[in-house]
Amino acid sequence: NFSAHIHEDIELVFVKRGGGIAYCDGKKYTLRENTFFIVFPNQVHRYEECNSGEYILLILKPTMLLSYRNVFLEGLPVSAEWRLNDAKNDNLVYLLETVVYEYNRDGYSPIISAYLTAIFGKLLKVYEIQKSNVSGNTVLQILEYCSEHYRENISVGEIAQKLHISCSCVSHIFSSRLAMNFCDYINSLRLADAVQLLKSGNYSVTEV
Repeated sequence: NFSAHIHEDIELVFVKRGGGIAYCDGKKYTLRENTFFIVFPNQVHRYEECNSGEYILLILKPTMLLSYRNVFLEGLPVSAEWRLNDAKNDNLVYLLETVVYEYNRDGYSPIISAYLTAIFGKLLKVYEIQKSNVSGNTVLQILEYCSEHYRENISVGEIAQKLHISCSCVSHIFSSRLAMNFCDYINSLRLADAVQLLKSGNYSVTEV
């Protein structure tokens, strides 16, 4: 489980067993067994209810896939989810498991790079990609500001003023890219922080 975040890497999840809920740029996806979930650079995403099961998670930079670098930097998938079936298996699970095996045995290597190119080459055939006209820079700035100041009494107006954008722009980004309002997002950060403090055993419930 991860709260909403954004980065410049490619993120790929494969659900071997179990499931959960994932969000990408405001769209909700129900993850089931044999489901791929792909996040392109600068897409806001988060995970919920992924408490049990078995997953493969790959996070890599677009520069590691030179053959497809422009696809990831200039496009976006229409849907982040694609479910594998026997007719379209195409050895994808074998390739993924081999990447994990090679990484655990020897760390990152040119062999893994070759497997990754094969994996994403096969996946990009089944994903519908459209041209992107969205800049993730403003979204990234907003989330970074929230992560640095969520313990304070911050507001949409304060963020808008600090980043020199309108309040409506901030609100729109939360509703369209995160699928939650500003207050809910700030509270989710505070709750996650509280959970970690309680797990540490160094604070009482009252102190937290």
